[in-house]
Parts: sequence; structure tokens; C-alpha cells
Amino acid sequence: MARSSCATGNLIVATILGPIVLVLLAISFATDHWLEYDVNKSLLTTTHQTDRDTNIQFARYTHDRHRGLWRECYPGNDTQFLDNVNSKYGQELIDKYCFFVRLEIPEKGNNVDWTSEFVTRIHLMRVWVAFFIVALTVFLVSYIFGLVLCCWRQSKWAYIAGLLAYIAAFFTAASIAFFHGAEYLERNKIKDVDPLTGKFWFAWEEDVKNATDRDYGYSYIIGWIGMALAAITATLYSVAGCFIGGERYKDEYGEKGRSRDYLERSYPMPLEAQPYYPKGYYQYGAGPYLYDMENRQPLPAITYGPPPGAYFQGY
Repeated sequence: MARSSCATGNLIVATILGPIVLVLLAISFATDHWLEYDVNKSLLTTTHQTDRDTNIQFARYTHDRHRGLWRECYPGNDTQFLDNVNSKYGQELIDKYCFFVRLEIPEKGNNVDWTSEFVTRIHLMRVWVAFFIVALTVFLVSYIFGLVLCCWRQSKWAYIAGLLAYIAAFFTAASIAFFHGAEYLERNKIKDVDPLTGKFWFAWEEDVKNATDRDYGYSYIIGWIGMALAAITATLYSVAGCFIGGERYKDEYGEKGRSRDYLERSYPMPLEAQPYYPKGYYQYGAGPYLYDMENRQPLPAITYGPPPGAYFQGY
């Protein structure tokens, strides 16, 4: 079976990219640097500078921090409010300076209903996490089909691996889109005050907004890179499938061509009996004959019975 070097090359590159994509998506999923906030304390009012050390709810959005899918962390030494965290606060510290990101809707207090934007944000964050998990799982299955393709070189495995990798890339992009949806609501819609994390960007005091520098972290960037490489891997699998399918077509076409050439060059062909040859057992001359189509001449005849001239030699 003839093998295409293009199919082999695409398959090798896709097999190498597979673990890289899995590692990148896993890092983006597990780390806490999707959003990073840097707060310039000197730009806060004197009252706010005091409150950020004593009021935990206010301190949650007036200190340097970074946030991911699972945790919000407050690195650095200027975190006196963490010493005031106790069982009455409602959340425990993780690794001494992190809090879990809550994905459940908090209980209503003082007969205050949460706005639809507040509830929608929590649902978007849930879908953000769910889609990322699906993307990781589907791409892992895609890579397994890619390994199967290395053992059984059939185009169907390449197409399945490519389709699953495309689905993983789509779910990764959709997950990031849901993240941006939740972020948009925080910055432009939500006026509610979370009982644990306090106010959102839209309801922050002006001096807090001016003092805060917000940016996307490496977890967010790695997520986009993983999505792009997943799409490239899917394309490589699909192209490899096209070439592998072409290999099979060429093999089948070659076998049919060889059979056709044989039939065209040599096949039985009855010829008229020569008048100067005596007839054998058959009344229509010896045969059948083979005719060489390439050289345009008859081949030696296949005869039955006594050889020509036997009757004249006393047989």
C-alpha cells in the first residue's frame, strides 16, 4: 500500500500538538490568573484606606488580587484584612490568602431580591466552567482517536479525531465567551452587593475605580492559545484523512488498471481457419487464439486433438 508523505507529516505534527494543547488547557483551567487587579492605595481616600484594613467586604475589591475559575487570591503583605477572617464571615481561607469563587446563588437577605443580571452572571460563570471541562474531555478523546489512527491507518479515524478536536476548540472559545459575558455584567450592569465579595465594578466608588488597574492574566491568554492550537490540530487530522483516503483510492485504481491492461494486451480471440491447415476434431479450425494487442499480432494458438498435419503423417 502506497503511503502519502503529506498524510504522515500532518499526522506527526498533530500527534505532537495534542499533548501541548492538553497541557495548555489544563493550565488555563487550573490556574487563578484570568483577571488581575492592581490597586494603587495612594489614590484612595483616607477613609477608604482605613476601611480596606478592617471591613472585609470592602477589602475584597480594594486589594491587589487575581481571579480564575475556582479561586480569588490576594498575594502580597498588605493584606491585614485576612487576619480578620473568621467563621462568622461565611468563607474560609484557602492556602492562607485565597477564597473559593462562589458558583451558587447566595441566600436572600432582608427581603431583597437579586436582580436578573446578578443571577445571570452566576449562571454564565457556571457555564464557563462546564464548557471548559467539556472542551478538555472532548480533546482528550480526540487525541486517543489520533493514536488509534497511528495504528490503523484509515481515513475514518482521522475524520473522527478532527471533528472532535474542532468541537473541543469550539467549546473552549464558547467558554471564554461566557467568561466575557459575566465580566460584562460586572462592569456595566450589576448594582447588587454580594454579601461576601461586596460591590461589583459598576457600583464601585469613583476613587476605587481610578485606583484600580485591571488586566487579563496568563491563564486567559493560555486559554486562547490552547483553543487556536486545538483548531490547528483538528485541521491537520482532517487533511491527513483526505490524504489517507486518497491512498486507498490510488491502490484500488492501480489494481483495476493493471487488470485492465492485462485484458487489453492479451485475451482470447477466435480467428478464421486457415485453408491450408487440416481441420482437427472441430469443424471451425483450431483455437481459441490469443491476440497481442500491443504488437498487433496473434499469439500461438491453443489447439485440441492431433497436431496439424497428423493425418498426412500416418497418425
